Amino acid sequence: MTTTDVPLAIRPPGWVRVLGPVLLAVWLSVFLLQDRDGFPVLGVAVALLAAAVVGRLFFTSVIGTADGLLTVRNLWSTRTLPRGDIRSVGVDRAGGRAGRGWAVWLLLDDGTRHRLDVTEAPFLGPSSVTLEQQAAAVRGWLDGRPPAHP
Repeated sequence: MTTTDVPLAIRPPGWVRVLGPVLLAVWLSVFLLQDRDGFPVLGVAVALLAAAVVGRLFFTSVIGTADGLLTVRNLWSTRTLPRGDIRSVGVDRAGGRAGRGWAVWLLLDDGTRHRLDVTEAPFLGPSSVTLEQQAAAVRGWLDGRPPAHP
């Protein structure tokens, strides 16, 4: 979690934002720098998909403003929610029963749930403290409390 001049700001850690482009560059070098008889269509397709994910990763975040709007930028969508539309915040399985890991979720007044992709973690054990801190930060924003800075 990083802090800015807004009451709530959760973004990917710096090491993730650095490692993503490095892994993408390695992937591209494997497929584009090797001598091949034909054009590496599969390698380029995977690299373009990876570039889209890495590029979107830079924009995933949860930003809560002082005027009561929570903007959730997930991997493939962006949604802005008024504070009053959020009923509760919790930690649950990220991929439902399929289980892709764990993440912080919002329960909305209309009964739907909205996942915060930026908080997704592969394992609950080692990540449970971070997930609970992120959920507590969102709860604090919901209650209008100032953010707790470590």
